[in-house]
Formats: sequence, structure tokens, C-alpha cells
Amino acid sequence: MKIYLDDFGMFLGRQRNRFIVKKADKKSEFVSDDVESIVFTSKGAAASTSALDLAVSKGIQVIFARYRGWPYAILMPTSMTGSVRARREQFLAYNDERGFRLSQGFVLGKLLNQSNLLKLMAKNRKQTSPILAEKLYTAAREIDQTIEKTRWLEAAPIDGCRQALMNLEAEAARSYWERIGMTIPEAFRFPSRKTRGTTDPVNAMLNFGYQVVLFPEVWKAVSYAGLDPYAGYLHADRPGKPSLVLDMMEEFRQQIVDRTVLSLIGRNVIKPDDFSDGPPETGRTLSASVTKNLIEALEERLTSSAVFNEQRSQLKGFILTQARKAARLLLRETACYEPFFLGW
Repeated sequence: MKIYLDDFGMFLGRQRNRFIVKKADKKSEFVSDDVESIVFTSKGAAASTSALDLAVSKGIQVIFARYRGWPYAILMPTSMTGSVRARREQFLAYNDERGFRLSQGFVLGKLLNQSNLLKLMAKNRKQTSPILAEKLYTAAREIDQTIEKTRWLEAAPIDGCRQALMNLEAEAARSYWERIGMTIPEAFRFPSRKTRGTTDPVNAMLNFGYQVVLFPEVWKAVSYAGLDPYAGYLHADRPGKPSLVLDMMEEFRQQIVDRTVLSLIGRNVIKPDDFSDGPPETGRTLSASVTKNLIEALEERLTSSAVFNEQRSQLKGFILTQARKAARLLLRETACYEPFFLGW
């Protein structure tokens, strides 16, 4: 269970082993043993130090995020799992083939999931919209070709091959988002995939899902695997940029966030007229009702069961599994990194 404090005036308190969430005359109680994380997304929400102390003592991650940006703070216990050796090897891997192998794996996972999601969408439209279905299949085949190019890249220190990987990733993204746009009703005003400075409904939902829901899950997995969130490979270094978390998010964006948002739109759960700019003090693009539906759907998707590599687990469980795989490669316990992807 996650606790979201996403509205002005909400307060997180504590009563013994329980979290108390209050707003005006409404009060909800949550047993701390049932809580995985606490997410603040409103500037007008507050918490007691006693509640934060309970969260830390129980190993509960506390995330402070904005509606229009990445989380700006994450509170976690000072005692983490994993070895110091893994972090030392993580830094050394930047200058050898391990950094490339991980980057290649992250990109392959992303492209495989993009292709398979397009194929799934095409299959579901084969009878009702055969022309659109064929366009989706065509884009998937284009991405399959890019996958083969990615597999054949020669290993080298990441500084020498990052641009080649990013170019292939961008090549696939153009095909993917162009066809995804064809499945979205015009009333949603989806121009193209944009990460910054956009307030159209679909991009706002995608950004919220990536930033507020997926990012903390990957951050937690990276930390519990004993790795440094800031020392990545595919995303270039920059002060304050959690590059490894951004790297590892790539292979989960499509199956967790993209699929959920497109499903909500396709099933008419979220409609174009559900959106509003919100009160000035919140800076919200998504209305409270849209946020509620989106969070519930994303949490349901994270806890849904899937099969990968003949293993069944919740999707959020595979995030931790992939982080541990990355650590094993860095420790030279394995020679390759097998990316996560789901079939269609």
C-alpha cells in the first residue's frame, strides 16, 4: 500500500504504529506494516516528525514530488542493503565493457517493450480497425530492425558508444510515438511525446506516471541492490541527476506507464473533459479525479502478475530483480545483462 498526500491541507500524523492522514474533518488510518511508501505531491501537505520517524524505522520510503516535475527529495533509512564493493565496481565499470553492456541492455529492453506493445495494440484492432492495425504492425517491424542494429553494436567504454545507442533509441521513439498518437482521440490534443513544458492531457499523465510512480520504485530497487542512483551509463553525468535510476527506468516505461495510460483512455475511464488547470496554489495540470484514477490504475499495474524468463512475479518485483541483475554484472558474477520485456 502507498499513501498519497496529493491535496492542499492534508496532514500526515502518527498514533503508535499507525499513520493518520487528516484533511479538515476527514481522517484515515493506516497500519505502518501495510505501507510501502508515502508520496507527497502537494505543496500544501505536511507531516509530523513523529510520522517520518515511524516511516524510517519501518524502512518506508518517503517521496516529495511536484505535479510538474521529478521528485525533489526522497527519505530513506541510512542502513541500506548491498555491499560497498558493488558501488566501487559500479564506478570502475564506466571505463570498461560493463557500462556498455548495461546501457545496451536498457535500450534493448525499451525497444523490445515498445515493439511488443505496438503488436499487442495492433492485434486488438485487427478486426475493428485493420488499417490502423497494419500501421501499428509496420512501426513494430521498424523497431525490430532497430533492435537488431542495437544487438550488433561493438562493446566499448560507454563514452565511445553512448551516442550510437541514443541515436538508435531516438530512431525507435519516432516510430513508436507517431503510431501511439494515431490511437489517441483527437479531443486529447496529443501533439507528440514531450517531456517538458507541455500541459496536454496525455503527456501530463505520462509524465506523472514516470516521475511520481515509476521513478521512486526504480530508485528504491537501485538503492536496495546496493548501487549508487547517480552513477549511470546511458544518461550522461550531470550534478543532481540520478542517471542510473533514469537508465533502469527505460525498460519499464512502456509496460507500466504507457500501457496504463493508453488503457485508461481506450476504456473511456478518463475523458478529455476530466482535465482542468486546478487551483493556482497547486500548479496542477491533472484534476483530482484524474490523479485518483491514474494512481489507482498504476498501482494496480505495478502489483499485477506477469511472467518473464519462466518466472512469475508482480511487475514491481521484476524492477528489483533487474537492479540485482545489474549489480551481479558489475560484480562480474555474470557476463551479460538480460533486459526485462513482456510478450504480446
